[in-house]
Amino acid sequence: MSLPEDSRDFSGAVKAAIERQKAFEERRATRLGRGAEALTAPVGGAFARIIPASVVRKALEQADKAAGLTLPAEVTGHDREDVLACDAAAKQVQAWAQGTNAATGGAAGWFGAAGLVADIPATITLAARNVRATGAAYGFASVSDEERAFRLMVLEVATSLASETRVETIENMNDFARALNTPEGKLVLEKGGEWVTEKVVERIARQLGVTLAARKAGQIVPIIGGLVGATVNASFQADVARAARYAFRQRWLMARQLLPPPGPWDEKKT
Repeated sequence: MSLPEDSRDFSGAVKAAIERQKAFEERRATRLGRGAEALTAPVGGAFARIIPASVVRKALEQADKAAGLTLPAEVTGHDREDVLACDAAAKQVQAWAQGTNAATGGAAGWFGAAGLVADIPATITLAARNVRATGAAYGFASVSDEERAFRLMVLEVATSLASETRVETIENMNDFARALNTPEGKLVLEKGGEWVTEKVVERIARQLGVTLAARKAGQIVPIIGGLVGATVNASFQADVARAARYAFRQRWLMARQLLPPPGPWDEKKT
């Protein structure tokens, strides 16, 4: 990503925002998140089978709706034309999500496998709220199907940070963002919005279930699992928050034409 070569004036804040975008594109998941996945890989795949995609899908749908009813006041009380103020509000969202999910993971870890099964929907709910509140911090709080699909794509980016498809996943999300930012793209989404949303939900439900199971497999050991659950949940919410800040900061820059002109929307990518 580079600055557009034209006569627009770029403030220091905008230049710094673009640099943060570049940094995210080049980074990976948190070291803790990668380490947890590596340690639990031998049992994570098998354990993922007890968390079917249908359960994750239902949790995703309910969580996104519920998240809109509980957005914290700090995400709407600042100047959303100030990208630094938006970043600050979004970081408050991350702190809340990490603290809350660490608490739920710690409590659930005392009960081993049974606690893990209960903690998965709670983690997904908090992740959905994390993404939605971050979007609101940057001025994107719509409840349309298209915006719901975009928020799910943010979760997909968050769960693919340690995978070989990371770059492609980010590009797909940015293509979707460009479509939401142009009349032509919105028309495509309006004609096939339900199809796009359903396809995204199905794909992310599968991926999210496997990723969470792999990260949290160590939580199946009673009592000791409390520490694992708290640590892994906090790490996961950090990855979600970073992906959400990148995604909605990108939308913020696009809406103000502070990035290079978009390419054509390719609906096949979703």
